[in-house]
Amino acid sequence: MVPLHYGAPKTAAHLAEQARHATVHRPTAGLVRPRAQDLYEVVPAQHHHERAVRDFREVLAA
Repeated sequence: MVPLHYGAPKTAAHLAEQARHATVHRPTAGLVRPRAQDLYEVVPAQHHHERAVRDFREVLAA
């Protein structure tokens, strides 16, 4: 597992979004989705307006 570093939510959201897109049709997708949701939940609320975080939320909703 890659550790999250406080202060880099935009980068973390972007990387998680890429990982989610890359694995959506693989058998491990069932393992990735809960971890992606966990990642979104640790992004501080003050960053939810940033484009990368919004994009990540949309990917999770799909």
